[in-house]
Amino acid sequence: MVDNDQKKERPQLGLAIPVSNKAKPSSYDLKGSIMINGKPFRFGAYKAQAKGGGKLMEGQEYYYFHRVEAMDDAASAGSPTDFNPAELEA
Repeated sequence: MVDNDQKKERPQLGLAIPVSNKAKPSSYDLKGSIMINGKPFRFGAYKAQAKGGGKLMEGQEYYYFHRVEAMDDAASAGSPTDFNPAELEA
C-alpha cells in the first residue's frame, strides 16, 4: 500500500455540482467551474437518458454540456448588486 506522503499530488481543476433544488425546470442539472491552462471557465449541463444503440445502454443517464464560457475579470469581480457581508455596518 502506498503511504499518503508518497501519493502523487493532483491539482484541483474544478468542481461540478449536481443541482437538486432547481429554481425552474429549465435550470441546469449540473453546473460548476473548471480551470483550463490557468484560465477559469464556468459550465452548465442538462441530464438526459440514453436511447440505446450508441455507446450507452438504453436508459443510462448522462449529462450534455449546454454552456461553457470563460469567466472574465468583470464577472469574477462581481456585479454592483452582489451581496457582500463585509460591507454591512457594525
